[in-house]
Amino acid sequence: MKPPRMADPALLIRPELRALPAYHLEQTECRWKLDQNEVPWELPRRLKIAVANALAEEPWARYPDFHADGLRRELGRLHAWPWEGVLAGNGSNELLALALEGLTTIGGEVLVAEPCFGLYRMFIQKAGANPVFLPPRADLALPMDEMLAEVDRVPERPVLLCTPNNPTGAAATFEQVEALLERMTGPLLLDNAYAEFCRYDYRPLLAKYPNLLIFRTFSKAWSLAGLRLGYLLADPRLVTELIKIKLPYNLNRASAAAGQAALEAEPAAARRVRTILGRRPQWAKALAAAGLEVFPSEANFLLVRAAGEDEAARRAAAKGIRDGLAERGILVRDVGGYPGLAGCLRVSVGSGGALRAVEAALGAASPGLARLQPGAVRGEASARASVSKGARREPGEPRRRANGWRST
Repeated sequence: MKPPRMADPALLIRPELRALPAYHLEQTECRWKLDQNEVPWELPRRLKIAVANALAEEPWARYPDFHADGLRRELGRLHAWPWEGVLAGNGSNELLALALEGLTTIGGEVLVAEPCFGLYRMFIQKAGANPVFLPPRADLALPMDEMLAEVDRVPERPVLLCTPNNPTGAAATFEQVEALLERMTGPLLLDNAYAEFCRYDYRPLLAKYPNLLIFRTFSKAWSLAGLRLGYLLADPRLVTELIKIKLPYNLNRASAAAGQAALEAEPAAARRVRTILGRRPQWAKALAAAGLEVFPSEANFLLVRAAGEDEAARRAAAKGIRDGLAERGILVRDVGGYPGLAGCLRVSVGSGGALRAVEAALGAASPGLARLQPGAVRGEASARASVSKGARREPGEPRRRANGWRST
């Protein structure tokens, strides 16, 4: 007897995965794209041509290197870390998902702070584990005290920490991260995608804490978002085990070659970072002048909140601003659906032309915006200090070379 035909093949998917929302962003043509935390500048054209010419000489009918060892070696040199402790992948997201699959137990828990990157829940549940979310703080800073208390309670539980955090831009200090590691026996997965724009350098902790994994990307400072390239830094013994569950040939020849070319052009990336750091306070002031509350950021974007008497009014105001900017060819991200972010928008720090366009658009709309009191930029003084010449470094903060690039 034949079994009954299944009416809906979607039921074959695990229930907890079917319940997940799809990650989606409307791809709309625009003049100024400020909705995906990209840098506004391309890799120099000469490098693109050099990579294309090199690829033309590569054997496309042959599989690439198993683990992109050439790129791993270059990254090891960049970070003064053993190349055997570097793993490259199709964006840092692939490696985050891989690490969670290897480091969590079926039915176990992973501690995460809200609001956080929208894919974390999916990564954790796909690995068969359960996310435990700490609620957002009123000031949207990372809840490090609460996280530390949870670590004291369950030290073996994996922690996934995004710093600087997406979508808020908030960052944990070097000391806060070290305090977690001092108490943890489980792994700390530190998503450091916006590292180049941040005061705090967590890499020195790698040598002391073998349970630390740092995830980096080429999508931001290195201008390679379109080629999907990321990497992790961890104890070489840990990377040896993760390689066992990584798909072979996970990085194609084009991405690996582009990554090596970008590393060879490190001064150009340094200039991009320096420019973003210099413009971030300018963007914060312009957005605050339009009546938006601006939160401190250690990333290449700013989180802002529209004014309103209640949550519904703030959401409506943010939607109106987003739509009004879109009508003028400017895309920003409405992140009001994240916990604690009602009425919030996320705006990439863009070029000078983008800043002038945003100022003009918000200026035209300002009669309809509820004005905030002076000082709408949260932490404005500290934000200025973090980019001003000769500012005092905090403990754990990296030195910057003359060109603004972070030294190892």
